Amino acid sequence: MRTRLRGMLAAVAAAAALLLAPAPANAAVTVTLSPTAGAAGTRVDVLASDCGADATGTVEGTEVGFELPAGDNGAQGQFTVTEALDPGTYTVAVTCGSDTASARFTVTSGAGAATGGGSTASAAVTAVMWTGAAAVLIAAAGLWLLRRRSRIPAA
Repeated sequence: MRTRLRGMLAAVAAAAALLLAPAPANAAVTVTLSPTAGAAGTRVDVLASDCGADATGTVEGTEVGFELPAGDNGAQGQFTVTEALDPGTYTVAVTCGSDTASARFTVTSGAGAATGGGSTASAAVTAVMWTGAAAVLIAAAGLWLLRRRSRIPAA
């Protein structure tokens, strides 16, 4: 009985250690656009959350580039949709130090302001989330196997 209890406690302790491990010192940069769609002449505000330094941004596949000075809530900047951008969806990439994150912006035809905001997280956030999910799954499987084994009668 003590061996089973020790094994179960060891599995729980290992799972807790994985789940409670400190996050990386550099939180992943997240890019938020407001609005996420608009026609030529639309000003697009760009926020790079968790970016404590000056950053640079580009609208990929175009000549549009902009600066994002560091502020209290991260790096903030803006760009204006030019007539040179054909209607379609473009990736707005922001580089902060060694981290790059992006969000999608849709250029529409016609005039009028679009509303809404959107963002995507950098790959580091996704990796941390999947690692945590795997740790929980492994811990649950280990506990299930220990519990199943404890029900097997001795021969």
